[in-house]
Amino acid sequence: MITHLVLFKLKPGIAPDDPRFIAVQAAMAALPDEIPLIRSWQHGRNLTPDGDAWDYGLVATFDNEADLYAYFEHPAHLPVVAQWNEIATLAYADLAS
Repeated sequence: MITHLVLFKLKPGIAPDDPRFIAVQAAMAALPDEIPLIRSWQHGRNLTPDGDAWDYGLVATFDNEADLYAYFEHPAHLPVVAQWNEIATLAYADLAS
């Protein structure tokens, strides 16, 4: 099992009500239906009112590394990555268990 963690920090000038942020959240919600390799998928806005906290997070699981790498290159995933790169910086880790 592989756990894929991603944290997103909105770039300066991007507010929570920015249409691009709203659109990418909807795109995130659709990915599990478009990519059957995803085993579990949890994402959402951070609830902690700390200025140092990340704004959004994702925790997803995959059966193995091959499925994770196929997800990275999946045609439904790539445009969502582009949307995020426009409005946020990110950090990620992939953990094997």
